[in-house]
Amino acid sequence: MKKTSAIRKTSSPAKAKPATLPSLLTEVRQLIHSARRSVSTVVDTFQVMTNFEIGRRIVEHEQKGAKRAAYGAELLKELSTRLTEEFGRGFSKSNLASIRAFFLLWSDRLPIFQTASGKFTEQEIIQTPSGQSQLAEIAQTPSGKSTFTLS
Repeated sequence: MKKTSAIRKTSSPAKAKPATLPSLLTEVRQLIHSARRSVSTVVDTFQVMTNFEIGRRIVEHEQKGAKRAAYGAELLKELSTRLTEEFGRGFSKSNLASIRAFFLLWSDRLPIFQTASGKFTEQEIIQTPSGQSQLAEIAQTPSGKSTFTLS
């Protein structure tokens, strides 16, 4: 029993705590909070982009070149049933109608790219003095994030 109590005394957190632990703890907490905010922003962005694409595909499927589709309500009902079975909540008929409306509202205002690289259709080829061609660099911010913003 004496060995157990001796181990407890030497591994006591109160005695092992360095004086700089509070500042380290503050820094780590800030990193965790910052990462969580960043992740939620990225998730939100991807959800918006996904909804835009779902809306586009619904409209294209409904219209097939026509100005307006006659069977849109039945399509949304069936799509809702199947998506809900596979993916769970979030794909009700009313949500799909809202996603479709979102696409129709924003489709003519600005392009939404699936990825930042979607902005670039081709890379420009630059001729060097040596006569060898090389691909131009794609400009990117230091953080690696796209500078695309919604206005």
